[in-house]
Amino acid sequence: MKFVQLKLKIVILASLGFFITLNSFSENFSSWKKIDRYYKKNNIDIDNLHKDQISQMILLDSIPEDFEKLKEVEKKKKIFYLIAFPLIHKTNEDIKIERQLVIDIEKKYNRNKIEEDDKIKLISLATKYKLDYKQLNRTFFKRMKQRINIVPVSLAIGQAIIESGWGQSRFALQGNALYGQWTYDQQEGLIPEKRDPEKSHAVKKFDKLEDSVRSYMFNLNTHPAYLDFRIVRRITNLLQVGNSKIAVNHKMQQLAAYAEIRKEYVDKLEIIVDTNDLTRFDKFN
Repeated sequence: MKFVQLKLKIVILASLGFFITLNSFSENFSSWKKIDRYYKKNNIDIDNLHKDQISQMILLDSIPEDFEKLKEVEKKKKIFYLIAFPLIHKTNEDIKIERQLVIDIEKKYNRNKIEEDDKIKLISLATKYKLDYKQLNRTFFKRMKQRINIVPVSLAIGQAIIESGWGQSRFALQGNALYGQWTYDQQEGLIPEKRDPEKSHAVKKFDKLEDSVRSYMFNLNTHPAYLDFRIVRRITNLLQVGNSKIAVNHKMQQLAAYAEIRKEYVDKLEIIVDTNDLTRFDKFN
């Protein structure tokens, strides 16, 4: 078990070190044209992406200011995928590391070999994911695994498309907000120009795009409104069909609470996912 823990730490450090390098390097991509040139130079085509090419993709802190001026539809879509996909993939990979930690500790618990250090790690994760950790039992581990899990890439990209207008909305460009999350602290957000006079919310701003993605996934993994989403995700994973189009569609149906228009929002998301064949990205889950 010590070997597994050491291996996990090495993976975490290697991953963090690699992506920190990319984040600092992303300062060179101040124009969508530079992004386009980089990927062409490295022979990376988002429509024919290979798993071994993901490590060469860049994590942008912000969307280039000139991206809003890009009107050519197909080019706009490709650049947006190149911006959003690596952020979503990285966040999912980090969640996988947390999930594997829980699974490894659960195995030790089942053998009555859980250690104090394991309990400390579980408490830290349970606190982060807003779960009661007073009783360490099978139900606790079940709830932890139900919350600490990835979001299908197709849904994450689809919702980013809707909420950010393909990355060209004011909230995306000025606030690094890909998912239109609300805040009632006016200092933390941007006020919608057509906000209902009776409402007082703002769209939350983030220091960088990755923070927006992390906040979005954390919301789906913890908020009571998305309990059914998490249950469907758990069941489809147990049946080992989590990446199938049918499974993704079942998960999608549980996201009505994401917008005030509810069922209409799900219908819109379904159209976005289908017409752009976004489930092709789920093989990288």
